[in-house]
Amino acid sequence: MSLSITEKRRVALAYDGSEDAHKLLDWTIKNIIVPEKDHIIVLSAVPHGEKTIPENNHHGDDKKPLPMLSTTPTKFNEDVKEVESHPGCMTARERLEDMSARLRTLHISCEEHILWGEAKVLIPRYTQQNKVDLLIVGSRGLGAVKSVFLGSVSDRCIHECPCPVLVVRNTTI
Repeated sequence: MSLSITEKRRVALAYDGSEDAHKLLDWTIKNIIVPEKDHIIVLSAVPHGEKTIPENNHHGDDKKPLPMLSTTPTKFNEDVKEVESHPGCMTARERLEDMSARLRTLHISCEEHILWGEAKVLIPRYTQQNKVDLLIVGSRGLGAVKSVFLGSVSDRCIHECPCPVLVVRNTTI
């Protein structure tokens, strides 16, 4: 007998489309996820004003600039369509849909969410406002000095998320 989605453990995964994030997903599936008992929530934060897609994406190809726009609520749908129709670009939504399709082929239930803004602010906020049993984030290993200046998504999540946070160093994966 399979569990309903509300009975499954809800595992959120921070995903930015980078090669390291793709490896983190693979590591998570191999080491953490039990398809019959877990539901993955894929969170992808797109910073306001982000101009490009990460160069080292898991598809191995270079992408052209993505025209992210400041917009108003009345123009939002129109602007999203413009961004999504930009030639040669894989949007955050397309990356998440590709990943979801892969998870479904592995019989892992999932959902995806695009968070518009800074990951270190929005991922903790998401876990505070939604039921999440475990958050998995990667660590770039910036070190103490760079983290002070650049800020650390994983550090913010550890301190602000109400759920357990698993930080996986990219050397582990």
